[in-house]
Amino acid sequence: MAVQGVRAVDIRRAGWLALMASVLTLGLIAYGSWVRVSGSGLGCPDWPLCEGALVPEIEGATAIEFGHRVYAGVTMLLVAASAAFAFRARTHDRLTSRLLVWALVAILVQAVLGGITVLTELHSMVRLAHLTFSLLTLALLTGGAARALKVRFSPPPDVRRWRALVIAAAFVVLAGGTIVGTGHSAGCPGLPLCDARSGTEAAWVHLVHRVAATALLLALIWTAWQARRVGGWAFWVSVIAALLAAAQFTVGVSAVWLRLPQELRIMHLGLAAAVWWAVVAQFSFALLGRTR
Repeated sequence: MAVQGVRAVDIRRAGWLALMASVLTLGLIAYGSWVRVSGSGLGCPDWPLCEGALVPEIEGATAIEFGHRVYAGVTMLLVAASAAFAFRARTHDRLTSRLLVWALVAILVQAVLGGITVLTELHSMVRLAHLTFSLLTLALLTGGAARALKVRFSPPPDVRRWRALVIAAAFVVLAGGTIVGTGHSAGCPGLPLCDARSGTEAAWVHLVHRVAATALLLALIWTAWQARRVGGWAFWVSVIAALLAAAQFTVGVSAVWLRLPQELRIMHLGLAAAVWWAVVAQFSFALLGRTR
């Protein structure tokens, strides 16, 4: 019984650490957007060192990129601590242990991809893979935290709907990442659709992204509207997800209208990651509610 009590404490510690790491991961994604938008991706032209040193001269693009690496390192340490506690208590909660250990694997792969991004001089597909593993890390941390902290709503959200919304949110974010990776960020200056100024490829990728983003926003608003009947935290998290999606949609439109100012481009990805986080969290809560 004493051992079981210790393991339960370890799982709870792992959950709180995973929650803190998920907040840092959300910030890390937004910080990565700042690195890209500010043109600081090669501020440290080598990897794992920066300008051949552990600590370079902190100025300009080097300061931004090196700060991103330090931030990522702190986040990785927090994920590693969470995974260590969860692994020690694996006999108490095997699924939580697996989620958080895989989160550690995902963030390590993400770090390596970040290095490859630098070594390949910001190759677009490597950058997209880097973003993908960022989202995966955030999802695994969120699921592990929700399970370890035993967050449950009554009545729980609908599992099938939120699974579909997770897939839709991932598609929207990665479609946006593809636009950036293929160099088509400014390829569709028209609103609501592209016009004669856009090339065929740019018009298509923007069309897919805009239609998918609109559909996701409408689905989240409708889901929040339906959740009002049950009330409680299930309703409020649904409202938060819808509000974040509305804010992200508004920022995206404004960015195009104002010709892609840096601040709005950073906010656009940051809010997209926040939408992803909220949707994954609600899906995690739904799965937990089903096991009650």
